[in-house]
Amino acid sequence: MEDILAFIVGLFAGLISGLIPGLHSNVLAQMIITLGLDERTAEIILISLFPAHLIASFVPSIFFGIPDEDTAISVLPGQRMVRSGKGMKALKIAILSCIFATIFCVVLFYFSLQFYPKAYDMIKENIVYILIAFSAIFIIRSKNPLFALLIFVVSGILGTYALNTSTQISDPFLPLFSGMFTIAAIATYKKGSLPAQEEEPVGLDFLKFAAIGVVLGMVANLLPGISSSSQVATLGSSIVKTDSEGYLASVAAISVSKQVFSLSTQASINKPREGLAVFLSKTTKVSDDLVLLIALFIMSIACASVIVYLLRQKIAALANFDFSKLNIIIALYLAGITLIIDGPVGLLILALASVVGFITLKLEVERTTLMGSVIIPTILILLRIFL
Repeated sequence: MEDILAFIVGLFAGLISGLIPGLHSNVLAQMIITLGLDERTAEIILISLFPAHLIASFVPSIFFGIPDEDTAISVLPGQRMVRSGKGMKALKIAILSCIFATIFCVVLFYFSLQFYPKAYDMIKENIVYILIAFSAIFIIRSKNPLFALLIFVVSGILGTYALNTSTQISDPFLPLFSGMFTIAAIATYKKGSLPAQEEEPVGLDFLKFAAIGVVLGMVANLLPGISSSSQVATLGSSIVKTDSEGYLASVAAISVSKQVFSLSTQASINKPREGLAVFLSKTTKVSDDLVLLIALFIMSIACASVIVYLLRQKIAALANFDFSKLNIIIALYLAGITLIIDGPVGLLILALASVVGFITLKLEVERTTLMGSVIIPTILILLRIFL
């Protein structure tokens, strides 16, 4: 009974947090870790929270235009569909892609346990150069390469500073990501007016892009610092041309793929590439509980998908809801929890990260460029440059 209750708590915590514009699952997971729950309860809550949050997070990214970094690239195609009254179709594509991706990931999971150790051994000596090349390609392909480079470097400097304060604060990522993604999104939030969203049948053409997304996500988990599905989708779009529906499908599939296969990288090469595996590794030995974790992940995806689908009419109506007051409460809460966990230094990082995130949005630079905050410190460490 306690396990079922923990699953339900994680499921609805993920659904609610996913629906709140700008609130990242990693922030909520960090709060859960600090509650002092027993390991099994925390494990079940976390593994049910992340998939549910992922499903629900497509609602603000499609209807409100405020994503987390995993769904950032879905804003433009999603908003295009919403503005033409096809928001319901966009939501269905995202949900179906997540379900399909989960099934495909389970099929490939055993193979991934054999794949990662061999592939990692082949590339580990050259990971730094791969990261540099990946970053260069991503910056060059951005809408404004000069501004993208500026944001990438500035966020990298801030990320390096935050990580160097890890001896002074408990969790440098809490203020860093909360500021860059959540507070910045809140600061630029505007209530919009959208046309009525009509029900439309959905074909299956998008599934091929979801399949490609699963493979891209699995391969991307070999590299440290590439935590954003939007980064992977952007790179993938240079290989396979697609439309708005294909973009949504690929982003959804990559998001699922990276979460599922992060369990594999943690179990096989001891590298937790996603927040899900990072937080789970603090509560359990992932390799010992793979069957349970995969089963609970599937259940969470299924339950969250059904709930969001059944509520799709009410969700579409929320597109015209004013979140301003709720956003103020979230911002104050994040500032408070940062002060409690990380103290004054954490508040400083939160403020600086918020400014960087705000400027990024105002310059209309892709928010995935902010992942320089993780990639640059990783490159410096791999090059044995300690600042």
